[in-house]
Amino acid sequence: MTGPVTTHPNTGLVEALERFLGEAGRVADEEVNRGGPPPSARALAQSLAALPTCLDADTAARRAAAANAYLVSALGHRRRRSSRAVGETQATAGSSTDASPDTDASPSSPEARERWGRPLDADVLISTGVVGMFLDRTDLDLKAVARDLANFLAGPPIDIWDYAILDGSLATDEPIPVVDGWELVTPTAEQLRLLLPVPATAAYQPDRPFDADDYSGLTMLRRIDLDALPHYRPVVHWEVLYSLALNRPAHLLWQPLIALSLYANPVLKLWGRYQIEPGRRADKLFDSVQWEIWTPDGETEIERPQTGAFGWDIDVSMLRRFLAELKPLIAKALRNKKSGTRLRRCAEHFLIAGEEAHDEGEVLTELNADAVLHYVIALEGLLAGDDPVRGEFTRKVSQRAAVLAGRNDAERLEFERLVHEAYGARSIYAHGSTPTKEIDLPKLRRIVRRCLLTRLIIGDPTAEGPLHKVTDSSLLSHETLDRRIRQPFDEFTQRVLIG
Repeated sequence: MTGPVTTHPNTGLVEALERFLGEAGRVADEEVNRGGPPPSARALAQSLAALPTCLDADTAARRAAAANAYLVSALGHRRRRSSRAVGETQATAGSSTDASPDTDASPSSPEARERWGRPLDADVLISTGVVGMFLDRTDLDLKAVARDLANFLAGPPIDIWDYAILDGSLATDEPIPVVDGWELVTPTAEQLRLLLPVPATAAYQPDRPFDADDYSGLTMLRRIDLDALPHYRPVVHWEVLYSLALNRPAHLLWQPLIALSLYANPVLKLWGRYQIEPGRRADKLFDSVQWEIWTPDGETEIERPQTGAFGWDIDVSMLRRFLAELKPLIAKALRNKKSGTRLRRCAEHFLIAGEEAHDEGEVLTELNADAVLHYVIALEGLLAGDDPVRGEFTRKVSQRAAVLAGRNDAERLEFERLVHEAYGARSIYAHGSTPTKEIDLPKLRRIVRRCLLTRLIIGDPTAEGPLHKVTDSSLLSHETLDRRIRQPFDEFTQRVLIG
């Protein structure tokens, strides 16, 4: 005995869209072949939007969206999705598939700010590339266009993603979990095209947020944005705007950026950020991708993103193991509010120090002292602790950094001297003068990285007290140094190396 045949809510909508697209193609051909200048995109869009088949498709889209419980925001606001809200939406959709929250509500009511699905109007016909497709007179698969357009208009709900573009050169076939819900990916051009609204007509969209071919293979971070809702007008991300105003957008992603930076010394920068509802909407929050001219044959000039050194020689399997080991350590550190706040501030200064850098931290001579300033602040935040005695502060932090970062006596002596010199340069710079000697930034960066990583491995506070006191004890006791610092670090390294 067979059960009842169920029809997908979008089936009727796809059919209505196919009818509309067929008629729209004929109308577009007539207007283009009429003689004289071709119609503008706006004029053609208004003509198509007035077609009875377009109005029918818009009505079908509203019904399908209600059946899909696809509620779309008309305002630039965000609210957390909840099971209660979804349940209420589904109950409403089940009670009346013709209803729409914005049909009977007053303009000032919350209901007026949301509707079932997106409207099929002149603006949508332009933005999705439908008008551009007809003006280009390209023979596209209208069935595929109708399916993509139906999903764009009526859902059903899908996950909305936060994408961050990095300047790395890392390539991975499978996503690599990082931390705080983020994963590392290097999407292909085809995968990026599927993220754009109505992929079948993406090539004809006048305001396409990115070019899939240009950005293919770039190193990216992504995670599901649990606070995001579908929308059809721009969303104002105040936290991103505020970070841009401060010129500190990387601070919002400090956890994944510091986790990746602790693996290798090359600088890793944040280039851009997008909120993406795959196949439906891609909002560019900011994009500062740097470009370079590439001449593969010595003559032809091709513009491409200028990637950095991070990822050139990285073992992806080892990176995956490193991040798997590091993730619970970061989570543990953040459970302690005081030490977690200190860790975040240290990480932020570490990221600032690399903002104008290339390769492993090199900067222009004029910026050397500024980068040193932030590396030293990061070390101070990490190693000063709550010690009320500030006497010989330079000596204390220099020695503590050497104990944490140095793998043997020679390295510890070298690191202590370098951090001491960095303190001197920081002091000169802070008092308005220019240091006469440049600090070796790649080496200073490596010291700060090792200190941050070791702090995560052994904790702060440790089982034997605050981190700075353990480092002070390790100056006098090789047994303490080996047992509390070197042994945990070496065990962590072995797990990463051999799995």
